[in-house]
Amino acid sequence: MADPEGLRRFPGVDDRVETGPIQFGDDWPGAFIRGDNAFHFGITLQRLLKEWPVDPMDQAIVDGLAKTLMSSRVK
Repeated sequence: MADPEGLRRFPGVDDRVETGPIQFGDDWPGAFIRGDNAFHFGITLQRLLKEWPVDPMDQAIVDGLAKTLMSSRVK
């Protein structure tokens, strides 16, 4: 399987990295989304863009995605 375009590899860490805010050194924090979560978010967003009215479960998933993305905000 070929790597996705733009994939950057970093050394592994001892503990599993969960979806949420992450910071490398002194760089700006960002939002890390695990592959299984990213795939689920992607499917839900695609369905959300095609279907109306919005399914309440899809709405809750997208709300979680929004919170994950906002978690990297520097206060």
